[in-house]
Amino acid sequence: MNKRLVLLLVILAMMLFVPAALAQSTTPATEEEGGPPPTAFVVIDLTAGYPLDPLIVSLNGGGNIPASVYGDTCSGFIPENPTVTLNWAGETDFVEAFFYSDHDPVLVVETPSGDYLCNDDANDLLLDPVLWLEKPEQGRYNIWVGSYAPNQLLPGLLVLTTRPEVNIGTFSLENLINREPIPEDLVEAEEINTGKLVTDTTTLTADRIVDWNSEEELTHTVTVSGTVPAFDISTPDMMCNGFIHTLPDFVFNLSETPDHLRIFFEGDGDATLMVEDPQGNIFCNDDHVTGENLNPVVDIPEATTGQYYVFIGRVQ
Repeated sequence: MNKRLVLLLVILAMMLFVPAALAQSTTPATEEEGGPPPTAFVVIDLTAGYPLDPLIVSLNGGGNIPASVYGDTCSGFIPENPTVTLNWAGETDFVEAFFYSDHDPVLVVETPSGDYLCNDDANDLLLDPVLWLEKPEQGRYNIWVGSYAPNQLLPGLLVLTTRPEVNIGTFSLENLINREPIPEDLVEAEEINTGKLVTDTTTLTADRIVDWNSEEELTHTVTVSGTVPAFDISTPDMMCNGFIHTLPDFVFNLSETPDHLRIFFEGDGDATLMVEDPQGNIFCNDDHVTGENLNPVVDIPEATTGQYYVFIGRVQ
């Protein structure tokens, strides 16, 4: 039936990583009367009204035991031991369980009363399984996440929720966390100001390096298509924005000291501007007038003679 911003959510969701494992037995582990319960990879205790809703568990599904041993409506293959054991307490209208992936997984749930619930596909177009537990009884639920074909490892997210607005059709991590990517390590300015990233201009074409005496206006046409996050560059008093090239878009040698140096970029989209002066100081700007003029402007009131490196960044 093959048709087709790891994270801890402090308020909305919790994700646990479960190592991949394939069972070697041909019989699933179930609780024998008077014996110990089967050992799951993850054991979760939840009480109705739990704040970490939806609860999200990152794991690999798959196995080699036919799920049909639990009923004719069960398809696919599951591991020997439960993937997750849920100890449920309290009362709620429902608990929905689904496995979010880009493969073809299956789901089997053993209820506290010993009944087995199975699902393969949510519908003909959505191959992820969904099980709806209406007014779930208190006790232990064993959950197996399997695969439609045997001996597969299918990475995905097991989601348990009591929220009506969260379902397999609407679920997306982007809906839970909306922030833009932020680099783990900031690159210090001195790391950018040396080496091929900035000062090595040997690979630049002649029209991108010019001498200028500041008596007349200097213009240059560039195409903005950078990929390096400008906010990786640490500056003392500001955080730069946009994505720039590893090499400067334009370099000019200032031969005379001006009263005031202004560098700006005019384009048909939202751009950013970063300039390094001969002393290694970095200046940057996003919008000249926030909300009104998206063209960036950098003013250097005490400019000195020497070489200036100009980077034009894109915002999107």
